[in-house]
Amino acid sequence: MQPDPIELYLHASSTAIRDRVLARIRRYVEIETPSDHEDALVGLAIVVEQDLVASGAVVQRIDAPGRGRNLVATFADRNPPGAQPIVTLAHMDTVHDIGTLATRPFTVSNGRASGPGIYDMKAGLALLVESMAWHAANAVARNRPVIMLFTCDEEVGSHSSRGLIDQYARIAAAVLVPEPCTPDGGVKTGRKGVATYRVEVTGRAAHAGIDPGAAVSAIAELVHQSERILEFKDHAKGTTINIGTIEGGSATNVVAAHANAGVDVRLAVAGEDARVHAALMGLTPVHPEAIVKVTLSESRPPLIRNDAVVGVYEKAREFARALGVDLTEGSTGGGSDGSLAAATGAAVLDGLGPRGGGAHAVDEHILIDDLPFRMALLCRLLEGL
Repeated sequence: MQPDPIELYLHASSTAIRDRVLARIRRYVEIETPSDHEDALVGLAIVVEQDLVASGAVVQRIDAPGRGRNLVATFADRNPPGAQPIVTLAHMDTVHDIGTLATRPFTVSNGRASGPGIYDMKAGLALLVESMAWHAANAVARNRPVIMLFTCDEEVGSHSSRGLIDQYARIAAAVLVPEPCTPDGGVKTGRKGVATYRVEVTGRAAHAGIDPGAAVSAIAELVHQSERILEFKDHAKGTTINIGTIEGGSATNVVAAHANAGVDVRLAVAGEDARVHAALMGLTPVHPEAIVKVTLSESRPPLIRNDAVVGVYEKAREFARALGVDLTEGSTGGGSDGSLAAATGAAVLDGLGPRGGGAHAVDEHILIDDLPFRMALLCRLLEGL
């Protein structure tokens, strides 16, 4: 029987590697961290900081009032002087409320580990921390310094962390993002951009039976605007538009004075963001007495598969091949902080996290037998890029 290349590289059995990573994942999953819970996110940041310091990091805390705490961990030992760093991105927040763990606890069954936030992205976060613990234990001589960003508000727009991502992506030789991989286990070399808008309409209320002629229906106006908004799509260019929420009115016998809609825009190519934004911000009322207000609440550019991205992917594929795996690539319609890093021109490789499914859902899970490979690939990338 041929020796397992992953076990040879990591100097341990696959079972030992899997169990070690899984223990750290469990520790992080069992600290619930919804994006709107500042104290919980600070609590996880404290634990992650302690783990990083134990592996030799110098950690900078950047508090984000109302959000939590961002961390910047620098591993600068055992590197050639003056080398550009490898930068990693991971977020500590999840979409699951406090108390979810009580009904859906961390469990391991039938080759899966489940729990709130495990797939997006507590497992990827734990793999990063574990990889540097392995580097420290094995005195690995890296080609470059490593800077790890752990952020607290990715799921709600990365508002407190965008400046940090931009700052460190601009100096990076490469940016690695252990968000979930593609369904077949590949990395992500492309992502659609995301823009979220709120459309608010103000009309004038009146009794629907007695005085309808005096009213200006905000709901009727919003219906007209919704038809216009959907016309801004361009599927040939990968631009999709979804009106995901509509609210308005106070009673069936009252003509609505207020209504609003939430609009999700996904963009695959550069330039479409400006076109769609101009179109949405240029909406005018159909009824002359209605008021239409459009607000951009979140935006992320696309991660475009370019020469820089392909270059780091090819290097990762070479490392994966040495570990016995043919690493594929793919793209996704979802956004991540990798897109923000890519907008600076950085060479970004996203989707380095483990296989699984159920992101943001009740069946969120990872495949535990995939952990040794993901661990080995991250360690090798951080060592050899």
